Amino acid sequence: MNLTLRQMRAFSVVARSASFTLAARQLNLTQSAVSMLVQQLEEELGVRLFDRARNAVTLTEAGQQLLPLARRMLDDLRQIEEGAGDLRGLKSGVLRVVAPQLMACTWVAGAMANFAQLHPAIGLRLVDATADDIVGTVRRGDAELGIGPERTVGEDVTRSFLMNVPMRLVCAAAHPLAERQTVSWQELRHERWVVYSGDFNRYVEQRLREHDASLSMQTATEVGYLTTALALVGAGVGVATVPDYARGFAQNFGIRFIALRAPALNREFFVYQRRGLALSPAAEAFTGLLRRQARTR
Repeated sequence: MNLTLRQMRAFSVVARSASFTLAARQLNLTQSAVSMLVQQLEEELGVRLFDRARNAVTLTEAGQQLLPLARRMLDDLRQIEEGAGDLRGLKSGVLRVVAPQLMACTWVAGAMANFAQLHPAIGLRLVDATADDIVGTVRRGDAELGIGPERTVGEDVTRSFLMNVPMRLVCAAAHPLAERQTVSWQELRHERWVVYSGDFNRYVEQRLREHDASLSMQTATEVGYLTTALALVGAGVGVATVPDYARGFAQNFGIRFIALRAPALNREFFVYQRRGLALSPAAEAFTGLLRRQARTR
């Protein structure tokens, strides 16, 4: 059976107006076109919908029974069209984003606040996770967008570059280096390090070896979350290298941020999404806001 929306609309309007002529005017069609649409619908259904007399058009028994179903279908379609329009116009919808814990409560939180002001009708859901869990969260569909440092994505997730973030040395306020503006890696050879990401630690070690084969890091302890690493640094357990966006949050731990040199380190951050799935209008708008915010940070 091949029913069309044009046929259903013609059926509904003719029934309401009790006239093919009036229905044609309302539908901006010729009378013959409306008659043909109704005739095609009757042929598809195998029943007559109208009794046609010279001066009157009335519903048959079958037409009376089928008209409520046709109108319900047209109402459902109208709701679909309105809902799609709301989504396109960012008047409804829910956006789920995953980001590393500390980034979620600093840089991403600011982006979400700006987005909420621009699009207050969009519901926002922020998932905080370790950097290693970002890709998996996106892959499972628990978040539409992921924001995080470089990670292997596999075949079902894709990533696009967002920004470079400078990495800083952090140490306790009582540390001998606490009042320094910059520090070289040579000066850090005897420091003990609080490590919070195995992948990032390997990246730093590689960069140090490329710069000077004699440079290395002595690990004091390893933790899962950057916030825990900051607390340990503040307690004097060791030093750490952290992204610059952590600066505001880290004040709670009484620690100092110092620029690194020889070599300076930057960390690449990306936007992650599932491969082959189109982003929702809300996700597209939020990604655009992230990129604008990254350019002005």
